[in-house]
Formats: sequence, C-alpha cells, structure tokens
Amino acid sequence: MSSERIANATPGAPTAPSFLSNAILSNGFVYCSGQLGQTPDGKMVEGPIGKRVDQIMDNLEAVLKAHGSSLAHTVKFNIYIIDYKDFAEINEHYIRRMPTPAPARSCIGVANLPRGTDVEIECVAVVPKPGAKL
Repeated sequence: MSSERIANATPGAPTAPSFLSNAILSNGFVYCSGQLGQTPDGKMVEGPIGKRVDQIMDNLEAVLKAHGSSLAHTVKFNIYIIDYKDFAEINEHYIRRMPTPAPARSCIGVANLPRGTDVEIECVAVVPKPGAKL
C-alpha cells in the first residue's frame, strides 16, 4: 500500500488555515481536520448549537467528497464540546447524518475551541473502491 499523502482542494467547505489541510488522503482513508460551524465563506453560524453541528456535517461531507468518500463511509468521529449541557442537542443533529452501523465516536469536553465556538468535529472515512456508491 502506498504511503503517499494527498490534500485535495475542498469546494463547498471553509478554506483551511495555511498551517493545515482540511484533510489528508492516505492508504485508503481520508483523515479530516476538525471543522467548525462556519459557512464555506468563513462566517460562523449563529443560534443554537444544533445549527453549527448541521453546518459542520455539511463541511465534512464536502471535504470527504473532495477526497473520494462521504459520510456514509466514515469509521471514526471525534467531537469536542465546551459544555456537556449541549450533548443531547449535538447528538440529535449528529445522528441524522450517520450511516448504519454508526461509526466509532468519542466526545471530549474541552475548555476552549478556535474562534470562540462551542463545538468542533473531525472524522476518518474509508475511500470506497472505484464503482462503489458514495
């Protein structure tokens, strides 16, 4: 298996800062950097945390698509939250987008997140073989 690392452009997702990639494709997996609840033009989504989770999932779907995968092929998620009072609402929005069987997942409480947000999500997905349905 090749150990080549590829970072593709990710239309439909916010541009990653210059010191990281939105994702790296390596050895048949896509490793996505954490996404925030911001629109592709960089504007943070306001309102309830569920709206940011929905935007994050849209962003992750765009990143995965750019690398030949999709949310349907995810195998692991890490969710970072500021306050566990938001856990139920995050789950409500997260579950709507999950394949069956659900991927492995961790939810980690943290003191701070970039841009003052309250949730960040990262994932790993398999790149399906050519001809497989995304």
